[in-house]
Amino acid sequence: MIQKAAGVMLSGRERNPVKLLTGALIDQIAAGEVVERPASVVKELVENALDADSSRVRIEVRRGGQDFISVTDDGIGMSPQDMRTALERHATSKIASVADLSRIATYGFRGEALPAIASVSRTRIRSRRRGDSEAFELQVEVGKITRERSVGAPEGTRVEVADLFLGVPARRKFLKSVTTEWGHISDWMARAALALPGVHFDIQRDDRPATVWPAVSDPLERIAAVVSEADAAAFTPVAREEGRVSVEGFVSRPERHRASAAGIYLFVNRRPVRDRVLQHALVEVFRDLLPRGRYPAAVLFLDVPPEMVDVNVHPAKWEVRFAEPQAIHALVRHAVRESVSARRWLHSETGPAAAAGDSHQGSHQDRTPSSADGKAAYEPATGHRANATDWVFADARNERRDPPSQIAFEAAGAVEWTASDGRVRFGDLPLLGQLMATYLVCETKSQLLLIDQHAAHERVLYERLRAEWLERGVESQGLLVPETLRLEPRPLAALIESGDATDRLGFDWEDFGDGTIAVRAVPALLADRDPAQLVRNLAEELASAGAAADPLRAGSRSLEASDAVFASLACHSARRKGEVLDPREQRALLDALDAIPWAPSCPHGRPVAVPIELAEIERRFGRR
Repeated sequence: MIQKAAGVMLSGRERNPVKLLTGALIDQIAAGEVVERPASVVKELVENALDADSSRVRIEVRRGGQDFISVTDDGIGMSPQDMRTALERHATSKIASVADLSRIATYGFRGEALPAIASVSRTRIRSRRRGDSEAFELQVEVGKITRERSVGAPEGTRVEVADLFLGVPARRKFLKSVTTEWGHISDWMARAALALPGVHFDIQRDDRPATVWPAVSDPLERIAAVVSEADAAAFTPVAREEGRVSVEGFVSRPERHRASAAGIYLFVNRRPVRDRVLQHALVEVFRDLLPRGRYPAAVLFLDVPPEMVDVNVHPAKWEVRFAEPQAIHALVRHAVRESVSARRWLHSETGPAAAAGDSHQGSHQDRTPSSADGKAAYEPATGHRANATDWVFADARNERRDPPSQIAFEAAGAVEWTASDGRVRFGDLPLLGQLMATYLVCETKSQLLLIDQHAAHERVLYERLRAEWLERGVESQGLLVPETLRLEPRPLAALIESGDATDRLGFDWEDFGDGTIAVRAVPALLADRDPAQLVRNLAEELASAGAAADPLRAGSRSLEASDAVFASLACHSARRKGEVLDPREQRALLDALDAIPWAPSCPHGRPVAVPIELAEIERRFGRR
């Protein structure tokens, strides 16, 4: 068997001798490495524009870049001969010797992008050098120059790419929807804009203005324009320098977090990258400060001597390799930790070690911090003073003078469960009160039962959202005044892709363009929560789950993606640790637990109720 296989291989070699590939096939292979999708074309052309010392860059896109892409700049331009040479493989003005490979300081440098793009499209290049009296134009059809002429044009360069993947239909059919491809383009342009706030960017989509980012001198001003003003306001600065390496930028405060890492923007020598070393160093700081599965937002710029980083490890230049990754990791980790630790939301009694015990709920609104001097600290979630001792009950039998808030778990239409199923009927238990504005305390004949108010409420909302969705769609409640918010490209694209599904989930929103949407209605079950934050959480969860697969298809109860969406909405809408519940709200939550299929944990795995046996209590008091 082995000899026969070897003979086949040998005969195959004899029939197919080694030979050089044709230039056209080489370009097609290069195109497969460099041009993954329309966003890759935009990335390469914009990088060339930035390397040409441009202060203004204009991008035009039609049908997500599949039909047309153009990038226009006011840079130094090219001569006619430079334009012809630029269409040859490995032609570049950015490196001249082997030594230059170890100190690359430009975006593009390998000279593969332009010929690769031209080999799978119709391309037109028009350029005028600074000081020249006229411009020159080249037209290329699938890698072959078909026309050359002198034309009138302003100083700078304009590259047009039409019919991407022309002649390679197999590649074109693997492209996603127009909205998804546009989302990838927007995402990369956002990164480029963050990297260079001093450059004016003008983006048009389908012949309509999409985004304009004027040049600014303050990086935070550009962050506010690209991400959102609310996120920019929640950032805290980061800065640290060690020798020739430095990191600076901004990270979000712990009370603002996201369902995915989409809000993390990393740059090495102003080059947008996706680097595991940098991201791990950042996330490691927040590991004990954020709920499980949540991520901070950040815009971090790492400056490293060019010889200490290799940017040539990936054809599309998304990845880098550091000469000393452990030192880089430590620098970023220490810089972020210093920034976070210096803020007022951390106290000696409730630092990372204390937060670790509540990994699912770890944000500022979930905690009841004490002041450094041991006195009662102000609890912003309730407006009350938090007592320093751990053993204080909020007596459910004493009526508070504060008006009760409208809680989402009114036990209307509760399903009756018989005692024969063996489960505890929470509504029948004596309710002793609330412990530390976090746990409801009940008693049975032989136990003390502690119920986590957040985990319990989360489970109730999760089951009700999922049941309504499967039965008829979630009931919607309109807002008196629509709320607007800005979303990043990928969450926005995911939200648009799942538009019909989000309608059935009870949301009504409208895309205003420029990354802004207006929220007109939310699920009635969650009507007492912040509408803008609900939609933001939904969009981020859809993006992380893969919106293109439509994770909210009807009748798909077992789909993990849809369950993740329901769990995320429930988690961010449930009552938090630190919220004082009115006695009626405490009782309503217990009744609501009896009205859903019982589960011992919240959708994220944390227990809803923990019993403490009477025997254990008596043992502690020396009665046994």
